[in-house]
Amino acid sequence: MSEVDKITAASRQFETAILERDTRLKKAGWIISGLFFIICIIMGVAIVVMLPLKQTITELYSLDKQTGRIEYMTTVKESELSEFDALNKAETAAYVVRRERYNYFALQKDYNDTQLFNSDKVNQQYLDLFNSDHSPDIIYEKAGYVVNIDVISNVHSDATAPDRLATLRVKRTIRRISDGTETTDFMNIRLTYRYVPSMELTDAEREINPLGFIVTSYQRDKDLRTE
Repeated sequence: MSEVDKITAASRQFETAILERDTRLKKAGWIISGLFFIICIIMGVAIVVMLPLKQTITELYSLDKQTGRIEYMTTVKESELSEFDALNKAETAAYVVRRERYNYFALQKDYNDTQLFNSDKVNQQYLDLFNSDHSPDIIYEKAGYVVNIDVISNVHSDATAPDRLATLRVKRTIRRISDGTETTDFMNIRLTYRYVPSMELTDAEREINPLGFIVTSYQRDKDLRTE
């Protein structure tokens, strides 16, 4: 082999060694970058997981100056209150307010709508009330008074299946139209309820009671407490 061939061969070996070294360095760089990327992802996930443990929780309460009712302001998502529990509270509160309030000019609608939520037994008791001397339109002298209802508390518990039990405390404000004077009292109401989605209703009735909410018993007692 001539001297030129030896020099050429040595140069090729040197270039090959350089290329192999560069290839190894590139592979090492990619491996290190990949490991760093994975570590960053793990750290990011850890930070996200730990954030709820360190966040400051602010609780908001609301005071109704007229009724004196203090309420914890929540959303369904923030609290452990399920959507079904929220629905139960809304349905029972709406039923009680509709049944117990009084406005002579809205009486016929409230009278008709309330019956859409009554079981046969409860509805008969409701009809008997309006056919007695204690009928609201007699007590309140037709358009002589207006009665507003505020729900103070609304507690639910299990009852004999499939019913649930709701215990409500309400404030009743009775205003005399002639002079605007007002009196207030409180009532405790216990009712049991269930849902009967298959009950037969017209389209118009279904708009008022879409889920088939039915009250199966209803008891009202005057609360001697003033607050």
